[in-house]
Amino acid sequence: IFVGEAIVFTSGKGGVGKTTVISNIGIGLSQLDKKVVMLDTDMGLRNLDLVMGVEDRVNYNLMDVLDGRCRLNQALIRDKNNPNLYVIPAALKVSGLKDYEPRLKALVGELKNDFDFCLIDGPAGIDRGFKFSIAAADRVIVVTTPHISAIRDAGYCIHLLDTYQFTDIDLIVNAYDEKMVKKHQILSVEDIEEVLSTYVIGTIPIDKNVIICQNKGISPLTIRTKSKSDFIMLSKKISLMRCADEI
Repeated sequence: IFVGEAIVFTSGKGGVGKTTVISNIGIGLSQLDKKVVMLDTDMGLRNLDLVMGVEDRVNYNLMDVLDGRCRLNQALIRDKNNPNLYVIPAALKVSGLKDYEPRLKALVGELKNDFDFCLIDGPAGIDRGFKFSIAAADRVIVVTTPHISAIRDAGYCIHLLDTYQFTDIDLIVNAYDEKMVKKHQILSVEDIEEVLSTYVIGTIPIDKNVIICQNKGISPLTIRTKSKSDFIMLSKKISLMRCADEI
């Protein structure tokens, strides 16, 4: 019986580029012939649809599905450039998320019957919406930057995930600058792994073209950028991790 995998992308701190990371990994996985759906659970601060350039096609959102105000296929937005990739946007207003955790689990369970990967874009921080976003996840990827404040907040996030008994927690380090590492101005991958006792599955370099692409609603994977190969490598690694789990 085919069952896909649900991976939540979270962070202890805002502004680390989590939505950029999840969107490009979603595109990368879809380009590896994987069927991917991305759920935005950052209620009230909806950004995934904007980054993906589908904001003008939003008619329904995740809460509409969970409340039964629409059918699942009505909320799914298919990416124009990647036919294997779909987005379900977050709601702009919501309350009482705790009550919706069982419904989210049921929805993700349904999606895993049709999709290879269900990528969940969680809110930044460990307060509002954190437990809701991780409720249906099989695996967690924590996104951080190599700055002390971001690493400390990632540590809080990982500690909390441990209390929820997640065993598969990995790190992606965004805005990584090799030159600054060599000058000992920011932490290296080895430093971060030692501080957080968590495996770094990949790094994404600082790349101004990513910001330009975001503002245009296009993916850095569609043009020549410094980070393109890193996103592709990460997508392949995540895909292979899924294959290894199946063996």
